[in-house]
Amino acid sequence: MDLSLLIPDYQMEDLTLVLVVILFICSIIYFVLNYRSSWKYGKQLTPGRRVMLVIGHPDDEVMFFGPTILGLVKKNDVYLLCLSMGDFRGQGKIRKEELYSSCKILGIPEQNIILVSHSTLKDDPNVRWREELVSDIVSRHVSSLAINTVITFDRHGISSHKNHISIYYAMACLALEEEYRSVYCLTSVNLLRKYSFLVDIPMSYLLCSIVYMASPVQWLQLRSAMFAHSSQLTWYRWLYITFSRYMLINTLEPISRPSSGDKKSV
Repeated sequence: MDLSLLIPDYQMEDLTLVLVVILFICSIIYFVLNYRSSWKYGKQLTPGRRVMLVIGHPDDEVMFFGPTILGLVKKNDVYLLCLSMGDFRGQGKIRKEELYSSCKILGIPEQNIILVSHSTLKDDPNVRWREELVSDIVSRHVSSLAINTVITFDRHGISSHKNHISIYYAMACLALEEEYRSVYCLTSVNLLRKYSFLVDIPMSYLLCSIVYMASPVQWLQLRSAMFAHSSQLTWYRWLYITFSRYMLINTLEPISRPSSGDKKSV
């Protein structure tokens, strides 16, 4: 249907002008935040940590956690635990190599990458992994590597992928059992915000206490890392690379633990 039949020309022009002004203001805010290092780094985690990012599949690291990784690698020891080969379409071996290539661009050393191949952890958006198994695998690796900070998906899994959601609930168990480790999750947002790119910057920065934001140069770096996953570059991935706010900004929140009072009541 032709929008001009529903909206008069002068209103369309006004709407276009408003959208351009909003985009311009958000762009200015983005560049100011990147220019003022105290603002950009003031909402990041304190440095000197041993951090493990727990993901479900090759390409999760750059599609969702890219700004966080680039913000962490310079002043922290960063490890990546990938819980499947990404073999949903029989491309596990290819995606393994793509993961290593992507992590090289992101600055994660190859020896810090752990890729799990487990018969029951299948790459399938409709399959819920056993939380007990995932928790056990992650717990073993964080203990052996003396990890003190874990970052993963939240309960919505960003894309509602059931594998991602399983990881969250497994990490919630870890947060409950091992209180001396900090466990954070990447915040999911609604579809409009997910694809609002620069427009989401002011809201995310103001509302969230932990923020990682990619500079323009880092955004290009993330695009290069995404291109390393060449087997996954379908047309909708190109849209994601171009418009997704996760290629530009990450907001984290701690996975909450029950208070002492809650524990007594259980």
